[in-house]
Amino acid sequence: MTITSVSFLVFLAATVLVFYICPVRFRWIVLLVASLCFYILAGAVQFLPFIVFTSLVVWLCAFRIGKLYEEQDEKLRAPGLERSQKKAIREEYKKKAKRFLLLALVLCVGILCVTKFTKYVVNYLNLLTQALNGSAPFSAEWVIVPLGISYYTFSTVGYLLDVYWKRYSYEKSFPRFFLYAIYFPHIIQGPISRYNLLGQELKKELRFDSQRVAFGLELMLWGFFKKMVIADRLNIYVSNIYDGNDYTGSLFLIAAIFDAFQIYTDFSGYMDIVSGASQIFGVTLEKNFNHPFFSETVPEFWRRWHMTLGGWFKDYVYYPCSISGFMKSLNKKAKSALSDRGARFVAVVIPVFVTWVLTGLWHGTGTPYVCWGLYYGTLITISTAFAPEFQKINKLLKINTDCFSWHLFRKLRTFACFVGGRLLTSPGSVRRGLLIVKTIIFGFAPWYITEGDIYNHGLNLANFWLALICLLVLWAVSMMQERFSIGEKLAGQNIVFRWIIIYLAIFAILIFGVYGIGYDATAFLYEQF
Repeated sequence: MTITSVSFLVFLAATVLVFYICPVRFRWIVLLVASLCFYILAGAVQFLPFIVFTSLVVWLCAFRIGKLYEEQDEKLRAPGLERSQKKAIREEYKKKAKRFLLLALVLCVGILCVTKFTKYVVNYLNLLTQALNGSAPFSAEWVIVPLGISYYTFSTVGYLLDVYWKRYSYEKSFPRFFLYAIYFPHIIQGPISRYNLLGQELKKELRFDSQRVAFGLELMLWGFFKKMVIADRLNIYVSNIYDGNDYTGSLFLIAAIFDAFQIYTDFSGYMDIVSGASQIFGVTLEKNFNHPFFSETVPEFWRRWHMTLGGWFKDYVYYPCSISGFMKSLNKKAKSALSDRGARFVAVVIPVFVTWVLTGLWHGTGTPYVCWGLYYGTLITISTAFAPEFQKINKLLKINTDCFSWHLFRKLRTFACFVGGRLLTSPGSVRRGLLIVKTIIFGFAPWYITEGDIYNHGLNLANFWLALICLLVLWAVSMMQERFSIGEKLAGQNIVFRWIIIYLAIFAILIFGVYGIGYDATAFLYEQF
């Protein structure tokens, strides 16, 4: 069962009905049971022990850490304690708490690493043995990747670290915590929710609100439109071009641009659907996209794209790496050996590259994703470290940085950087991606393209133009969303106008959506992560 299927809509409708029939105090239990059913119906019943194990280990360790801190605070309240004694008590309990932290991290992150990276390691071992003796003796067929493992592992580990760092109190009820981990709108593809946000949302009195339900349904319609009308249509064209070789650079460039819009509409479309579904229950999911293609720099782009993942890596990888003992020692040596600017560069570059290589490995295993991480680490380091030089060049060239053309140029440049990153992973290998880049640069040749060459790659002329029109609709709606809430604006219109817009959206999905007999529906791209 995928969220674009009729079975999901039936499941959602049944869950909403039971949810609002039940008394308010039992509604969270309805969501827990529904989430378990969804995970099973999604074909993941064999993966259920993994998420139960991860959730239980994290909850137990966080519970024990919280209890240790309570014991520590009780001891610290004893009268007559000197500062050295208080420090010794804190160190003692911190050491005890760290044992439980490390235990949970080894077990949960270990499962994630084994399931995601074993096949990659085995493939390289087989390549090595084939080069030595011509055989490939190793197999990783036993390795399975549980559905949503990256998302629920990151969410639960984030909660554990927050408890360890005393940011938030621990959850005393395992069923409540398990609902946070397996809550069906975010279990498969995110967002990577924080317990202080989603966990508390799920504890609210979840009462019926007609306007909120209407907003949720409208958001779901917009998500279905982005996924089924735009993303799945672009996927046909991109797949046909990337699977072939005898194309000019112009066609590869069109495919690369379409690919960037495809992954955006695919992923953000999913987010809109699940956020809208969650909104129907009165639960607000964290925002995961903020119109990233309007970004003017690469760092800004990643503050707008997959925002919960970026926030997770910033809080739990970048900052801890920046203040680690190793970095403090290295920064001290850099300050004595280098200029102030050189020392600041060292302080930034290592945490940035560690963060982005790990981000690349989160997205996938293999050389393409390592290169992808290095690519963005390099771009972000350059944009940060050499910002003063870029400003000097602008002044030297007397560039007006406040005009529309300059802002447009910066947005197009950032979009080109994103397209370049996609070309490292989307074609299937770095070598294939670089070959496409080479063809785009040296074999552009738009004068050799006929009209049939442009659109005759899985999409006929009507569908090709429909894709372009839909991208214009996407741009127009995104521009409006940057300025105001479309849902609130629509709610302020007359009922006839509102229903005309809603019916138009429904008919657009039914008429122009890519589905039906003979169509192999594409899964959401980020499910594989």
